[in-house]
Amino acid sequence: MGLLKLFTKKEFWKIIGYGLILYFVAFLLVLLGLRWYTNHNKSFPVPDFKGLKPNRVEDIAKSRNLLIEIIDSTYIPYLQKGSVIDQYPRPGINVKKNRTIFLTINAFNQAKVEMPNVVGVSFRQAKTTLERRGLKIGRLIYEPDYAENNVLEQMHNGKVITKGTMIEKGQHIDLALGNGLSRSTIAVPNLDNMSYRQAIDQINDAYFNVGAVTFDTSVHNYIDTLNAVVWKQNPAYYEKSRSTMGGKINIWLTINAAEISLIDSVKNDIPN
Repeated sequence: MGLLKLFTKKEFWKIIGYGLILYFVAFLLVLLGLRWYTNHNKSFPVPDFKGLKPNRVEDIAKSRNLLIEIIDSTYIPYLQKGSVIDQYPRPGINVKKNRTIFLTINAFNQAKVEMPNVVGVSFRQAKTTLERRGLKIGRLIYEPDYAENNVLEQMHNGKVITKGTMIEKGQHIDLALGNGLSRSTIAVPNLDNMSYRQAIDQINDAYFNVGAVTFDTSVHNYIDTLNAVVWKQNPAYYEKSRSTMGGKINIWLTINAAEISLIDSVKNDIPN
């Protein structure tokens, strides 16, 4: 009976009413506050920072109320030192202000590694050892020696380089190899449609040197060089084609390999 009597009192319903009003007002304040804090429906595309220097990146980020954080660096000799080479989120992705954009930049200096000793081992073992240290195969120089394709000397910039010498990653190491006391000829590799890096590896693996490398007019920048493929080589590849070990193979690369193949096929179909 006491509870029923409470429901009939005006003061009780006034308290309930005031409570509902306060709850509704608090709900509106929280909702509006969240919309303001998260900039509801106010987003804009991320600028493209690639290729820009840090000071230019900071100016653009500040004007867009964005935060910048450099999370990694790598060294690409063909690109401007300190410039942005990758970013997350990607350009064009919509974000809100105060969003952090994570950048990878091109390092100002290449890291150094200790030169290993590859004298006395086979070429293939030497290549694996050098590449694990971040070094590259340079010229292959064949000299008279009974041990065919065995490393006789390791050199950098024309001088012998000893084990333990600190050297920048990415440098080319020339190797003097034994020719087996003969001028052996070996099969010419087929480089058709290989990327620049794949072609270089294939040429070295076949015991040849890289000759002239020619990119056609479809290649405009560093990214294009990575995507370009071989459409021509000299000496040419054909069944049973051979050439002297240590000889040079010249390559021509393009982005439009499919178009060149089509033109060649049309030329072959034209009667002489």
